[in-house]
Amino acid sequence: MKKIEYDVIVVGGGPAGSMAAKSAAGKGAKTVLLERDPNIGLPVRCGEGISVRNVSRFVKVDPRWVTAEIDGMIMYSPDGTAIRVIEDNQMGVILERVLFDRYLAEQAAEAGAETYTRCDVEGLIINEGVIEGVYYRRYGEVHELRARVIIGADGVESRVGRWAGIKTQILPRDLESGYQKTLTNIDYDHLNCHFYFGNEVAPGGYLWIFPKGERTAGVGLGVEVKRCSPGQAYQLLDDWIKYHFGNPAVIAELAGGIPCAKPLKQPFADGILLAGDAARHCNPLTGGGIYTAMVSGYFAGITAADAVAKGDVSVGYLKKFHRLIDKDILTVHKRAYKLASAVGKLTDENFNDTAHALQAIPPEERTLKNIFLKGLVSQPKLVVDILKAFV
Repeated sequence: MKKIEYDVIVVGGGPAGSMAAKSAAGKGAKTVLLERDPNIGLPVRCGEGISVRNVSRFVKVDPRWVTAEIDGMIMYSPDGTAIRVIEDNQMGVILERVLFDRYLAEQAAEAGAETYTRCDVEGLIINEGVIEGVYYRRYGEVHELRARVIIGADGVESRVGRWAGIKTQILPRDLESGYQKTLTNIDYDHLNCHFYFGNEVAPGGYLWIFPKGERTAGVGLGVEVKRCSPGQAYQLLDDWIKYHFGNPAVIAELAGGIPCAKPLKQPFADGILLAGDAARHCNPLTGGGIYTAMVSGYFAGITAADAVAKGDVSVGYLKKFHRLIDKDILTVHKRAYKLASAVGKLTDENFNDTAHALQAIPPEERTLKNIFLKGLVSQPKLVVDILKAFV
């Protein structure tokens, strides 16, 4: 066997990858982070919203990577009925993801992890069934790098997982196509996030407005892949923007797949772990994945470092990863998947009826949980689905 250069190799420099590198290095594991693109944080494929409480669990909020602070959210049914939701202690922020991701990578470096960009991992080094490292291409040349544990944090398309034989397939019903434009010089309520529902607006998903300043916002939508044709997400968004804002200046655009599946049953094998979107650790109901990527990456790094220290990188040891993330991700996301399935059965008329029922709830009681328990239960056919999610 050739020399082991590292204890842990992390593939992917998003929030999951940087958190994995930081926590692994922080526990004494010799760690390297490999990022395919020239710059960590680019390209951006995210709506960029997160609660202050969640991000503060891992890092202190830094104004340098916050573009807006949010008091609450407003949800709109297809007929325009608006329901304002305020969650206690859930003030949100809209991130500048390029700067935020770079900050997390800096944190990983400060913890002792080495970081290299322009490293396109092309395969796993497997010797007699044992994963020993990765092949990567940099500036046209292929190199080998060996380690005791590989952490795949390479996104929804995760090649690392497939190469390791982990079942990462995602069904069309569990995948959304997302498109967002950053608009400027527009008039809107910049103190709240806005969410629009309805099958004409975003089939199987929703449209959002995330403030990035008093006259600048990220406006995007996610649509269920199996209910739309190629290019339809862009066209739906473009039509909606023209109707509501005319022809505003567009200063950025982004697109990507949004996994809305259950978490992978086994995102690990001998010598390998998957984290973040690669492990389907994205909320199936909201599509939000920044916080869960941070949680997933953090505990993947902890698990990998502990495995190396104990000299046991088998799946039998690495599966403790699931125990560490159960409360934050697995239990929550299994419930969210059931709720998402229930919401997916709503017609536009159902959305309108639900919104009207929610208007009877005092504003101070309009928490997300009450919306589902009191609002969706007004749809008799969905009572069983809603109950399944909360029992």
